[in-house]
Amino acid sequence: MALATVASAGVIAPATVVARAPAFDSAVIKSDRLGGNFAYSVSENHAYAAHTPIVQHVATPVAVSYSAPAVTYAAAAPAVTYAAAPAYRHVAAAPAITYAAAPAYHHYAGVPAVYAAAAPAVVKA
Repeated sequence: MALATVASAGVIAPATVVARAPAFDSAVIKSDRLGGNFAYSVSENHAYAAHTPIVQHVATPVAVSYSAPAVTYAAAAPAVTYAAAPAYRHVAAAPAITYAAAPAYHHYAGVPAVYAAAAPAVVKA
């Protein structure tokens, strides 16, 4: 009966669990020289951690509906008047710029378009 009363009140505390925690393990390696030989010893300690779960009520957001109020306007908006646009004067186009003619290139008729090297002469001994 007492268990049912506690269960209905929602005050059941979860049990603590002990588990291995390898991240906190430690080891000591010791080296000695006995005579002419080397001796090594290793001492390891295993770590354990106690895990107690936290049980609590998490508030869940609830959607809220929203309706905007109706927008009211003034009965008559005042008339808007604008000043006349300023007058602009017409400016004549700039005069065209002319350049002197480029010098002509001279093409010589006596020079061949493709140059060829003369073949070496053959000498008989």
